[in-house]
Parts: sequence; structure tokens; C-alpha cells
Amino acid sequence: MRGRLLLVGALLLGLAACTADVKAPTGAGAPTGPRCIERASPAPPESSGPSAPSGGTGSGPVLPAMALPCFSGGRFTDVADLGGQPTIVNLWASWCTPCRVELPTLAQFAADGAGRVRVVGVVTRDRHDQAQSVIDEMKLTFPMLEDQGQQLAIAVSPLVSKALMSALPATLFITPDGRIAYAYQGEPLTEARLKELTQQYLGVSV
Repeated sequence: MRGRLLLVGALLLGLAACTADVKAPTGAGAPTGPRCIERASPAPPESSGPSAPSGGTGSGPVLPAMALPCFSGGRFTDVADLGGQPTIVNLWASWCTPCRVELPTLAQFAADGAGRVRVVGVVTRDRHDQAQSVIDEMKLTFPMLEDQGQQLAIAVSPLVSKALMSALPATLFITPDGRIAYAYQGEPLTEARLKELTQQYLGVSV
């Protein structure tokens, strides 16, 4: 009997040790890089939002109804939540060379425009681990969603008459009321061009 008690005690100690191993110390393995979208309150209907030229706030197709997973995991985000404030949405992938060229510009713009315009990345038609490598390499911290099935590109393409699902990168300029004011596809965005388009379509100076 004493031997059995000792054996049970040893097993319990072993289980406790395994449990302790599973619980990593605080901070160990904590997610790094991009956070997810913070829900924003839509602009009041009577509010004109930031001063914008004609055709800015209040014009353009409404964002499609769908939800995409946060790149960092944990939950889904309604695409409609991309409204509520002037927002730039960049669809990119690790295999897209022009995407990699313009990502540092977008990262700097996100930092410079904090509080005035939000930058959101959407990892599109890409492997999670490969996108994560780019995020780590470039130390990207602006919010990221993941769209392996390119649902957003497919839904938005007919709205803006752009073949967003056939070529990346693609950049959407979203007004505070959740409308697509402009969709850009072309040469990698420079800081000057990004500032110009943001002022023109969102009425925000950065």
C-alpha cells in the first residue's frame, strides 16, 4: 500500500510538472507585429468628417458586408469596421515584389498619420508563415487582416471597376462613412503620391 501511495504521488508530481511546462512565463511567446482592427464609431450622419473635396466623404460604393480574420488570430473583424475614420486599406502578399517595395512607405505613413488616418493591411492570397516573415523583417505594426481566399478583392473589384483580384498591390481609400472613395493600382506608392491621394480623396493632410 505504501508503495502504491508513493507511485500515485510521483505521478501527480509529474502531471504538475507537465502543466507547469505548458504555462509559459508571462510574455514568452507573446504575439508580436500587427494588432487587429479597433472598432470605430461611425461618423454622425450630419457630420462632414474631415474636410474633403467634392467626391470624397459620402461618395463611392459602400464597403461589402463580410468578415475577415485578424492576421494575429483570435477573432474576425467586420469589413464595415474599416469605416468610422479615414482609412487606407492595402492588399498585399509576400510573393508580390511591388508590395514589398511599398510596405515600408505605408508603415511610415501609418506612423506619421496616426490619429488622422488609419492604415490597414490585408494579407491576400498568401501563406501565413511567408507573410509573417515579411512582417517580421520589416517590423510592420499597423493593423493586419488575412484574406487567403481573396474575398475582399473579389467583392470590391466590380464596385470600383478594377481587377483587384488579378494584381497586387491594391490600395483602397475609405471615407469615414465606410465608402470606397478611390482604388489605386499602379507603380508602388511613394510617400509623395500617398500624401497626394490621401489629401485628394480623404481630405486629410499628413
